[in-house]
Amino acid sequence: MNSYAVEQLARQRTAEIRAQAAQDQPAARNRPASRGPSVRNLTGWALVQIGLALVTSSARHQHTAAMSQELP
Repeated sequence: MNSYAVEQLARQRTAEIRAQAAQDQPAARNRPASRGPSVRNLTGWALVQIGLALVTSSARHQHTAAMSQELP
């Protein structure tokens, strides 16, 4: 996954989380704080997923470069 795609994914996920938070905002006063994941929690997991995608794509690139028979 290239950096542009990762950035777009992060922006899309952030927009989804903000929309969900805005949708839940009026009801937030009437419910206990322990129900459902917080925006901070969702954002943290989104960052973890992006990090794992970067590490995985980087490892895949290094592996294919090491296995290549061509000289750089």
